[in-house]
Amino acid sequence: MYTIPFQNASQYEKSVGAKAKNLSILLNHQLPVPDGFVVAMDALSRTLQANRLDLKKPRDLERKLPAIDIPDDVKEEIKANFDRLLESYDAVAVRSSSAAEDLEGASFAGQYETYLNVTTFEELLAKLKACWASMFTAQVFQYLDKMNIALADLSMGVAVQGMVYSEVSGVMFSANPITKNPHEVVINASYGLGEAIVSGIATPDLYIVKKENDHIEKELGLKEVKMLAGVTGTTTVDTTEEERNQYCLSDRDVLKLAEIAKRVERIYGHPVDMEFGMQKGAIYLLQARPITTTVSEFQWSIILNEEDKKDKFWFYNEDHIAGAKSPLFASFIVPAFNHGFNAAFGRMHFPLGESQTKVHLGHIYQSMTPFTGDMEEQLAKHQEFMRPLFPIIKKRLYEAIEKELMPHYEKLDQDSQAELTLDEALRKVDELFQFYHKAWEVHFDVVGPYGAIMQLLEKLHEQLTNKKDPLFLHELLVGVMNKSLETDRELWKLAEQAKQNPVVLNEFTHVPADRLAARLAATEEGSAFLAAVKNMMSEYGYNKTNTHEFLGQTWIEDMSVPLSHIQAFIKTGYNFDEEYARMVKEREQKYAECIQSLPDSERKRQFMQVYDWALAGKCVHDDHHFYIDAMLSAKARLFLLNVGKTMVKHGIVTDKEDIFYLYLDELKHALANPKELKPLIAERKAEFAENRQKRVPSHFGTPPKELLAHPHLAGMLGSLEESEEAENQTIKGFAAARGTYTGKVKVIRNEEEFSKLEKGDVLVCQTTTPSWTFLFPVASAIITDAGGILSHSGIIAREYKLPAVLGTKVATSRLKDGDVVTVDGDNGMVIIHESE
Repeated sequence: MYTIPFQNASQYEKSVGAKAKNLSILLNHQLPVPDGFVVAMDALSRTLQANRLDLKKPRDLERKLPAIDIPDDVKEEIKANFDRLLESYDAVAVRSSSAAEDLEGASFAGQYETYLNVTTFEELLAKLKACWASMFTAQVFQYLDKMNIALADLSMGVAVQGMVYSEVSGVMFSANPITKNPHEVVINASYGLGEAIVSGIATPDLYIVKKENDHIEKELGLKEVKMLAGVTGTTTVDTTEEERNQYCLSDRDVLKLAEIAKRVERIYGHPVDMEFGMQKGAIYLLQARPITTTVSEFQWSIILNEEDKKDKFWFYNEDHIAGAKSPLFASFIVPAFNHGFNAAFGRMHFPLGESQTKVHLGHIYQSMTPFTGDMEEQLAKHQEFMRPLFPIIKKRLYEAIEKELMPHYEKLDQDSQAELTLDEALRKVDELFQFYHKAWEVHFDVVGPYGAIMQLLEKLHEQLTNKKDPLFLHELLVGVMNKSLETDRELWKLAEQAKQNPVVLNEFTHVPADRLAARLAATEEGSAFLAAVKNMMSEYGYNKTNTHEFLGQTWIEDMSVPLSHIQAFIKTGYNFDEEYARMVKEREQKYAECIQSLPDSERKRQFMQVYDWALAGKCVHDDHHFYIDAMLSAKARLFLLNVGKTMVKHGIVTDKEDIFYLYLDELKHALANPKELKPLIAERKAEFAENRQKRVPSHFGTPPKELLAHPHLAGMLGSLEESEEAENQTIKGFAAARGTYTGKVKVIRNEEEFSKLEKGDVLVCQTTTPSWTFLFPVASAIITDAGGILSHSGIIAREYKLPAVLGTKVATSRLKDGDVVTVDGDNGMVIIHESE
């Protein structure tokens, strides 16, 4: 079978190529496509065989193909179809159609040949051979190497299509290829054949149609020339002054084209670009292909775009979700965060407008709108809702863990081990996406009351003492056991156990953490110790250094991380139980002195009651992180790796970790329509690596005055404004933990650099999460780019009595290893003494 009618071409993609397949799809959906047929790959193979040419030796084929003879049986079948087509059309267009052309993730646009106005069979054969030759150019070989596509994966059909003598033609995109906006149809149009636009010799009119309301924006192009097809060939002529000064499409035609674009997009399920021509008022589609430079509807909903920046103030949420995020994690966290924040805080009548998060260059930005109603009335509703929750803050968290989270976690554990089909994987990915929404609603539901009780405690203390001192109140709440401290205590206990065994202790003393597991496994004593560590991991191992991310191994996958923590406890000689008892004793003494200094009154008794509730609920801050932030992403990672394993088995990706470089909609599409995604994955990995190195702006726009004045937000998020340094050798931030210390800086950017930190160093980082807690017994002071008094860095610094200056915005860029600084945790200042 050397030729295939357009109507049937979609069934033979390998033989006819992507361009012909797309035309066949459009034709079979009753869209206005000129009829035609495809000269299939079998015709090329038969021709090569007859001329004793080898497809496995392709380098000379570009030169040889135009001069070879096409076998008679091939010519006869082509001629029969050509003669039939000429009964309806005066001429044909001949277009190359590679099986790898216009595919998702790799566009071959411009790599192959197109010939117009072909009227004789002899000319058709010459153009056919020229199209075949274009498959073997140096340009194509270079493109294949760049996209990592093997020549063996290529085949070519040649589409022979009835010629449209376009009076107006152009290209249209079902999503804006410049702004990436999927809500706009973009049309470029000019007079004559579309090649004048494609080749760049005519500047077309521009039309942008808003999909939701058909609003048209347009810009007049110069339309300098037009290409016309006639019986003697194709000619290029100047346009008239009248043609240049008027739009070549009426609004009615623009809307018709926009409707066609939307319809084609629905057929394909993703944005497409199309070439069209208009002859005697009728519209014809001449080509369609995926847009490889735009984003989908889902991606647009989570990506921070220029339209977003015009309307709102956005700040980089560095303290809570720091660093560049993989596409798949961003796909889960952004919608879930938005839902959870607004659903939970809306129920609580929180005195704030809607919050939204989006991703910019992989980094998570947040926008909050001030409350616009009656603030006093809203605060009264908020307090009325919150007060009954104060005595049961911890209870509510653990009820939610038991009822809402653990059943799903157990199911995720099962799904992480099961052998999944593509359909099962798709269904379970959807279930995980919905669970993410629920988990983050629980997240904000359980932390909201603790933020409210702290505001009330600060207010009562200020009324009793006539001074604001939130840091003092937080010092009254240290020494409360939580899951972070509990994890550290279990690691410390293992360190104490290791000290009792000379064989194990010797390994920890002399072997790097990344080699410890292998060395310990080689001895009986070491194996017994590893078993104890693995037992501990069954409860505490669902943790990651980068908590808010799917990339990066969990402790369960990589025991070198907990082993490095144990090694640090051994080397520093830190005694957890003694230090914890000291913290508790100091807190109790400080509280007793505080209460004794206050005059007896009803307000004092109220303060004492609220303090007791706050102390009882203090663990919620870290425990919610352990059970939601950390455990959710860890268990989700293990499940998604199993989905990735299924995709590897079906040839969609080459490594199970590749799944994390897809957006959610791309993942679901791949599971429903399995196709190899190697070029897209390679592109995304490179993009993610670039994003990790970028230092993104702290904000876009101007913060509303109401947000700057919101004390609770400043405590959680740090300053929403850029740091203004008093002088070159001074860095200003938040005073988050009292004390002063002078020492050498160590800048720690990720888990690979943990081993750099030595006893007595000043830890400088963007921010910390609970998995960084084990660094605090090693460090002597803390400086961060992000965060405020209520951030994890501040809370743990107070637990370990380390001076801390947080939210400096510039510490990791201003300071470098070896700089000598003084960290003034009382005044929120860092003084630089010596710079390496």
